Amino acid sequence: MLEAELKASLGCLTAEELADRAAALGFLPEELVRETDVYFNGTDRDFRRTDEALRLRSVRRLPDGPRKSLMTYKGPKVDRVSNARTEYETAVSDSDTAQKLLEALGYRPLAVVDKVRRTYRLGEVTLCLDEVTDLGSFLELELLVPGEAQRAAAVARLLALLEALGVSRERLSRRSYLELLAEKRQGGWR
Repeated sequence: MLEAELKASLGCLTAEELADRAAALGFLPEELVRETDVYFNGTDRDFRRTDEALRLRSVRRLPDGPRKSLMTYKGPKVDRVSNARTEYETAVSDSDTAQKLLEALGYRPLAVVDKVRRTYRLGEVTLCLDEVTDLGSFLELELLVPGEAQRAAAVARLLALLEALGVSRERLSRRSYLELLAEKRQGGWR
């Protein structure tokens, strides 16, 4: 699958204002979760240089819901407008064992990204309002498509939704939360 994604900082908009705009467009609320992502880097391949990501995500439904874990590989971004990339994700029954397995294979934890995410859905489109620790508030629009042939139409659809939500394209960022955190910390990647 290919994930077409747009990410924008909210700037002076509040999450509540954006949620109201999304509801007016027909988006329905789904869930509120805390996601803690541990990103890994390999000794055989430096994901910082290849624009890939290997992530172990812990998701807990708020306020006191069950926890689940997911392992995700994200390939390099495929265009200059969006964050579209190949993505493979699978559930993991024991995140501690999964982390030990990755470390035994030579992958080392690089950084942790922690966020509270509220998701909304309109058909096949997912809208996420994220409050990212040490970064602030963001909007993500996501649409999964079967492959490259559908990418351009998916990105165009997401850009139209961004405009309908009243979010300027100037607020868009192609950098991941991990990249934004590294930039903010001015030390970059370790």
